[in-house]
Amino acid sequence: MRELRQDSTQLYIADQVQTFVDNLILESVTDVTRRWHTPERVGDGPVLYKTEPWEGLPYFGSNTTVIRDPDDNLFKCWYEIMVGEPDKSKMVLGMESYVCYATSEDGIHWEKPALDNLIVDGRKTNIILGSSETGGAHAMTVIRDPYPKSKAERFKGMVTLMWDQNKNRRIVSAHSPDGINWQISDEVLRVGMAGPRLCDVHIVGYDEDAREYVCHTRHFLMTAGATRVRFVRDQTFGRPFEPDNFATYCQRRVWVMRSSDFIHWSEPVLVAAVDEEEDNLDESFYYMVPYKVGTLHLAPVGVFKSVDNEMEVQLLHSRDGLRWQRAMKRQPFVAHRGEGFWDAHMVFITTPPIEVDDKLYFFFSGTNFHHDWWMVGLREGIDHPEAKDPLGCGNAFGVGLATLRKDGYASLYANQYRQGIVITRNLISLGTQLVINARCAKGGSIRVEVQNRLDKVLGECNIDNSDAFTGDSVDYTMTWKGDPTIPAGRGQELYWRKLRFHLRDAELFSFRFTHDIEEESPYKTEKEW
Repeated sequence: MRELRQDSTQLYIADQVQTFVDNLILESVTDVTRRWHTPERVGDGPVLYKTEPWEGLPYFGSNTTVIRDPDDNLFKCWYEIMVGEPDKSKMVLGMESYVCYATSEDGIHWEKPALDNLIVDGRKTNIILGSSETGGAHAMTVIRDPYPKSKAERFKGMVTLMWDQNKNRRIVSAHSPDGINWQISDEVLRVGMAGPRLCDVHIVGYDEDAREYVCHTRHFLMTAGATRVRFVRDQTFGRPFEPDNFATYCQRRVWVMRSSDFIHWSEPVLVAAVDEEEDNLDESFYYMVPYKVGTLHLAPVGVFKSVDNEMEVQLLHSRDGLRWQRAMKRQPFVAHRGEGFWDAHMVFITTPPIEVDDKLYFFFSGTNFHHDWWMVGLREGIDHPEAKDPLGCGNAFGVGLATLRKDGYASLYANQYRQGIVITRNLISLGTQLVINARCAKGGSIRVEVQNRLDKVLGECNIDNSDAFTGDSVDYTMTWKGDPTIPAGRGQELYWRKLRFHLRDAELFSFRFTHDIEEESPYKTEKEW
């Protein structure tokens, strides 16, 4: 079958930003290389961590949500805590899980409001879901619904309720007017043929174009492959892996499902799994967090390495949100830092970045404990300090902040010695101005020429007329002899346009066309283009 990740229709870019994470829009490059960029940590420690006695063991990980609420501009975080005493006969120590809530004005300094939801030892707490009487609440993820049916449903969440000392579990949907007071839906959540069953990691998002909820999750039968090898759960946390035998495959991987009402979900579709040839034997995908940057889909993905019992964040990219590829040659997007750091062994990014001025804020969870030695070590008899003192990790988990230049995932770079040339494919846009995100060294510059589909210059937008960009900006409008205007129209010689960038000691992160002309009719078919 034809390769479907690339198609000519994807060259319709309108006014959407174009990055250089993949090669789709590139026709040719000369004396240019791609540079990958990763978020930089803010400070040496976490910005959100255990401060209150009732927090027990804060379990910051794949169950932590951070958003910025446009209604009050506050950063808001929902996170999980475990309380109680370890029981080596039970998974995850048999402790109860609750959901807590915190807010911040700047994303760095956080407050844990004293709420009436749950009183502990006579004190108000920031616990909003779960109690010893009603049962636990585990793995909650939250979105702010951009189109709620009512104010009571401004926030939506998916959460696992647990009772009878975690013997019974049920995944439910919930809604809230303020993110604090939650109403569990009376309707049973249904997932395709699986009914109310899911695994316990589910990253919920929203598709603005389709007006649908989207959930990237795990299938409830993910680890139930019919392996021929005897597996005893009390002896090891991991299951046998049999290469090239799909019927027994039980590594963690990611499915996507959709819903129009947050109750009835489509049959999950498998979208991301490690490669048996290129990845290591013990590696798997723990979760993924897709979001769009212009016409490109990006997704931080948790890569779990079970033997070392560690987790790092890598980056996936896609042009359709279904077929995904690895970015950065499998190098970490956010790495755990090793002994001596609070995020020594595991890092997670479980919510999309938040744009703040010219930067992207990535909130990441981390810990200096390993993935499961502290959880199952008592049962398995593992000889490791975490297994012998699982509650010692109570202060080990936190949420950190790392920032990245807006749209700054990858750049095309040319040095000072040779002029770099970047030529795009013919792209469809009715924009009349060109905005770039770029950075030049001292003495560096970027110029650009705009051509039509026959490689003829559009209007006066040739390379000789181009005013050189010499600065550092995420939003700079290019000009030609002081004029930013690019001819545009419905004729084939106008709406197909190709860009020819000349770079000298500079790097280009992204571009986009702006100030579209008004179409006479938006309903015309492809035959009239």
